Amino acid sequence: MRRYYEEKQGFKVDAEMKLGLEQDPFEEIPPPPAASVFLDQHVGPPGKPLVKEGDRVLTGQKISEGEEALALPVHSPITGRVTGFAKLRHPISGNQEQAVLIEAEGEEEWALMEQRPNIKSLSAQEIIERVREAGIVGLGGAAFPAHVKLSRGSDIDHLIINAKESDPNLACDVRLVLERPEELISGIEIMARALDVKEVTFATRTEEGELLQFEKLLKERGIKIAHIRPSYSVGSERLLARELLGREVPADQFPPDVGVVVHNVATCLATAEAVVKGKPLISRGITFYARETGGRNLWVRMGTPVEHILNYIGVSPESVDRVVLGSIMMGKGATDFRTPLLKCFAGLVALTPYEHSPFENPYPCIRCGFCDAICPVDIYPSLLLEALEKGKTEALDNLNFDSCIDCNLCSYVCPSSIRVNPKQRAG
Repeated sequence: MRRYYEEKQGFKVDAEMKLGLEQDPFEEIPPPPAASVFLDQHVGPPGKPLVKEGDRVLTGQKISEGEEALALPVHSPITGRVTGFAKLRHPISGNQEQAVLIEAEGEEEWALMEQRPNIKSLSAQEIIERVREAGIVGLGGAAFPAHVKLSRGSDIDHLIINAKESDPNLACDVRLVLERPEELISGIEIMARALDVKEVTFATRTEEGELLQFEKLLKERGIKIAHIRPSYSVGSERLLARELLGREVPADQFPPDVGVVVHNVATCLATAEAVVKGKPLISRGITFYARETGGRNLWVRMGTPVEHILNYIGVSPESVDRVVLGSIMMGKGATDFRTPLLKCFAGLVALTPYEHSPFENPYPCIRCGFCDAICPVDIYPSLLLEALEKGKTEALDNLNFDSCIDCNLCSYVCPSSIRVNPKQRAG
């Protein structure tokens, strides 16, 4: 594995913090004694609660549901009792949003869906409905409802499985490939069946020969493998479609609009578990990192508070100043360690008071042009920043604001320590 990812104009992204972590097996964290489960964990409207205070719930039981096109159910990650509802600060939106509070109680009991091990007997619609019923979202970070992408079958001719895992702090995707290859292949085939596509490409950051068993399985099933050049930004689904297939995705469109569906490798596993085993999405793999302990791959249930993870690792919450949830480049910060894990978070980085944010004390822009030079979608972050600071919102369209992929490279290279990222600044 490479220590650095190479970007335009000779810039490099340091990935040393995850070097060799793909060899670290997943450790399953015990269920928390209490879980806080947000009803809003996906792109789209949150569902309405199906439980009330005092109800006993089983692991995997549906606790919310919605009727809108993008609405998804949420399931209980533990067996226990609903102790109430609370408005908590949502780690993504920053707003006060509704969460179901559940305390663990008694032996764990599961509420599973029907198991369908013979995937060849399933229609595309049955797969799509099962994926929705399981509450599966894109696990690469976007949290877009997975069933919606799988519903675009008539428009799609290529499925890309994204195991590029460009983020400097994440190794859990490659670890999934090493630990659960057969299940991932099953998930890929289920997705291909739902979309009715013959062309499937598995995109990975690994080099040829590093995933021998999995590469053999892919070859046996007629699935292509692409070993992507070591670049952080190419992990974006828009850029991956361009890198692999030469297809440009216009700013006002998405990969399915050019015939491509991109799904994260962890979403494949969740799909296989839902369809074959009847398990809804209540847990996932993440990569934890702290300077004190180094990195570890963990299997964690949604709704698990950050402090429960820190205590398991052996890191005192009192020694941590803040955490970053998800990608170290694009993730969300939190100082309240009661904040629970959401479906979309693939990482957790714990930072001490001595590890300061690089953006705490910015200097004035020196017009160096680094942010414009590194931008992988060839827009001008410096001009967008100026327009936002001067309130010239009408200029954003002319400057292709919507083309921004929120990669944060512009902020990463800024010598004045300015949080340049136009989408973050625009809120």
